[in-house]
Amino acid sequence: MWAGIVALILSIGGPVVLVIILLMNRHRIALLKYERIHQALESGRSPEEVERMIKMMEKTKIPRRRTGFFRTGFVVIGLSLSSLVVGLIIGVKACLAASGAGLVFGLALIAVWYMIDRNTNTV
Repeated sequence: MWAGIVALILSIGGPVVLVIILLMNRHRIALLKYERIHQALESGRSPEEVERMIKMMEKTKIPRRRTGFFRTGFVVIGLSLSSLVVGLIIGVKACLAASGAGLVFGLALIAVWYMIDRNTNTV
């Protein structure tokens, strides 16, 4: 019984912890940006000059590859594997079927990334 409870906690809590870590990182980056703006204003720069600096920072972003389908595919595969583990532990065959469907769907998303977005660069 404890194994089933631990498997459920890990399969639900793991993705939640990852989302919380990502949100905290984005918040930290936004705080750093606003801190730089505040420091520039305190150093005596005019608001127009600070606005130009912000536009320059936004233009100099490094082009990133489009990896949305790729990342989503791996997330779906991870969730389907957690469903597989839960299904094996508690002995429910419906979890095994959902796991197989999720695995196929995740592989399909990775295939879409490979065929469409792999060579596309965005800013």
